[in-house]
Amino acid sequence: MNGQAIGHFRAEQAAQNAGLTWQMIAYGNFVEFAETHDCFTTEQVRAAFKDMPAPPDSRAWGAIALKARRSGVVDSIGWVRAESASVHGMVVTQWKSKIFRGAQA
Repeated sequence: MNGQAIGHFRAEQAAQNAGLTWQMIAYGNFVEFAETHDCFTTEQVRAAFKDMPAPPDSRAWGAIALKARRSGVVDSIGWVRAESASVHGMVVTQWKSKIFRGAQA
């Protein structure tokens, strides 16, 4: 298994540990964000839904983003530096929405 495959596997495990209800809410929020944002990061989705409970392992969000990509909601278009100081400037995936309907008013 290469590093990316290991990362995807761990993200899927984290999502399973978070539970089906959390996964459904997180995916709905991700799709909603993609409808109103042309390009974004998963970090920005998390920040937009502050009232949503955090999963036990934040890698669960990776599984949500991968599901959105597999479902045709987004495409990966590269990498950007994370905005959160807690991740020390690591690079994160930048997503391009395939369902963008326009910015929120």
